Formats: sequence, C-alpha cells, structure tokens
Amino acid sequence: MIKAITSAQNPWLKDVVLLQEKARHRRQVAKFTVEGINEIRLAIKAGLKLMELAINPKKMDWEGLLLALEMRSFPAGMHQLELNDIAWAKVVMKETGQNALAVFEMPQALPQWNPQPGEFYLMVESVEKPGNLGALLRTADAAGASGVVLCDERIDGFHPQVIRNSVGTTFTVPLYVLTSDNAWTVIQANNVELYTTFMETSVSVWEANLTGCVAMLVGTEHQGVSDFWRDKGTNINIPMFGSVDSLNVSVAASLLLYEAKRQRELKQK
Repeated sequence: MIKAITSAQNPWLKDVVLLQEKARHRRQVAKFTVEGINEIRLAIKAGLKLMELAINPKKMDWEGLLLALEMRSFPAGMHQLELNDIAWAKVVMKETGQNALAVFEMPQALPQWNPQPGEFYLMVESVEKPGNLGALLRTADAAGASGVVLCDERIDGFHPQVIRNSVGTTFTVPLYVLTSDNAWTVIQANNVELYTTFMETSVSVWEANLTGCVAMLVGTEHQGVSDFWRDKGTNINIPMFGSVDSLNVSVAASLLLYEAKRQRELKQK
C-alpha cells in the first residue's frame, strides 16, 4: 500500500528531519536517510536494509525507480510513500528532476579495523565538516584504498551531507571509527607503517615508500594532526611550488592516496 503525505506537519516528515539533523536521533532509532538514486542503489548493493522509500510522483514513478535502482521488486515490508511538492521540499536537497529519498536501518555494528599486508589506508583525525568527510570517502574509493580510518569522530558517516558528498561511496569504502589510542594500538599490533603530515623533518611523499601496509594520517584544516601522533610515524609532505604552503585536506589526501596507488601499480609491472 502506498501512503500519501501532503502536510509539512506530518509526523513521518518530522522524524525524517530529525534523522537528517541529529546524530543522536539516528543512533537512538538506528535509522538514517539517503537521498539520491545512485546513493540509494549503492546502499542496497552494500546489503543495508531498506525500510522506507519516498518519491514525488510528479517527478518519479515507481516502475522507473525500480529500473533506476536495478531491482526487480521492492523488499517485502518496505513502506512506499508519495509526497506532494510541499512535503518533498521539506526533506530533500534536490527538488527538481528524478530523485528519491530512502530510510535505511543502521548496521548494528561498525566494521573492526584489521589491516592486512599490502593494504593502504587513509586516516582522518577529528574531521569536523561532513562535506570534507564525504569528499575523502569519494577519493578513497576512486584511488582503490583499503578503507578510511576515522579517529576521534566528530561527524558520523551516516550524516546526510557525508553521504551526499561521497556520492554514495560511504557504502563502498570500509569506514573504521576508533579513538586515536585504539588506532595506534592496531597500527602497532599489525606492523602498519604510519605516515603523518607534520612538516618538521618531513620527506617528500615522492620519496616515501608507500607500497607496504601503510596508513597516511591527515588532520583538520585549521589544526592539522594533533600532538598525540607526534613522533609515532614518518613525516611526509606534498611538494609545493606556488605561493601558498598548504592544501585543502581533501585535496592533500587525494594526492597522498594516488601516490600510494601509483607506487603499487609500478611495483606490479
């Protein structure tokens, strides 16, 4: 049965807004929202449980959505909702064109970080902006990284802007959430070679050997990597040839990840 929602005061809409705005509410009810056909498709392919699916019938029909999601039928027990223009505008960023909004069940537990020989990881400490975390996940996916390690979490991976900026790679790249203490314990126990981005006594990333089991750590744009990590790894830098001496964290991480990937490809030849 398809339920129609025509009021901006509908309780379902209010719950969706809370899911989008409050990490605590997401954790309490163990649900999160995903906007966008590609993002929903990747979440389904990742095995996440689809609970509710909403469309604006003026812009999308159910048969077309099934086709776009590469599904033969909707899961048993999934609720279908049709929103009018007013209700739709309350819960989506993209009001025009074909789009959909889904509610998924949150996984009961996040994956445990268990690095293996030859893998390479991006470590991110205390990232504050959801857009940055989304961009980092997207880059990690593109570079074929083994995963992203989020230390001392400030933004959760189920934040709608993280999902949107990652274009759904939140569901394709393993995201490990640890305290810095726990991450350091894992690094030591598994012989992971840590590369940090302190500038003191650093070597160019071009000169570093990134072909083993490595983790490359970046910090916040304002403060960089915290002192907890000082003297725990090898300091690397990205050569700069212009007037500025720093890069946006997502750009810097991209260069590090692709250099690690480049070195691995050369080693295999």
